[in-house]
Amino acid sequence: MPDLFRRTVVTLIIVPLALLVIYYGGYLYQAVIILLLCLAAWEYDSLLKKVNLQPALPLAIFGVLVLGLARSFYQFANSSFLLVLLLFLMAAWHIIHHEKGAPNPGADFGASISIAVYIGFLGSYLISLRELPGGIWWTYLVLPTVWIADSGAYLLGTTIGKNKLAPKTSPNKTWEGYFGGLIFGSLGSLGLALLFERVFNAGLPISPIQGALLGLVISAFIPLGDLTESMIKRPAGEKDSGNILPGHGGFFDRLDSLFWAAPIGYYLILHLFI
Repeated sequence: MPDLFRRTVVTLIIVPLALLVIYYGGYLYQAVIILLLCLAAWEYDSLLKKVNLQPALPLAIFGVLVLGLARSFYQFANSSFLLVLLLFLMAAWHIIHHEKGAPNPGADFGASISIAVYIGFLGSYLISLRELPGGIWWTYLVLPTVWIADSGAYLLGTTIGKNKLAPKTSPNKTWEGYFGGLIFGSLGSLGLALLFERVFNAGLPISPIQGALLGLVISAFIPLGDLTESMIKRPAGEKDSGNILPGHGGFFDRLDSLFWAAPIGYYLILHLFI
């Protein structure tokens, strides 16, 4: 119960702040997203170090930073160039460290790439989502849908969950929780689309039924983010990526589902509704 209480209190603080930052958008939103991604990258690096990997943290953070900034100002125009540049710098870094005696440079190189690409490239879709036409409403649709789906998965998983989804990767995840996420995510997205249409007159080119289908697709894939992080945390012997958010773990823990929800939501919205 204390853990649930702390989780609820932190949620009641974070969600209004997140909605406010999304509302203002612009440089404030972009700066907050980039900061959160850098903190998540730092936590990711800490987990990798616990399994004796040595990523190039300065370059990984630099990669997250420049990918986020590039997405803020140029969208996708320079992403390929920046990825090539990062790969070049990381390869050089790990070759130099291999010459200095690093025992496992190939794995370290892969770890560095995974931080920059997984956190920086996927995470920066949160910026691209907000930059879409009507982006404030699309972001208000996608992100709360993730939160609602996660809550539904947690609720059903902890109350009636029996059949394990991926027992080696995340023993507490169940199929009941997964389908709970699908149901809650679909209904939540439907409700949000209806609210935006009937109350706020947001003018989004999406019907409530289409909103439900969008929520269904997003909810179907977001567990991959949580399972991916669990796959990283499990060998490190950690339940959470950090403890800065009481009841919620670290920044990586809070963003893991969004790493897939943001790009999936972005491309679905871009190609189906804009």
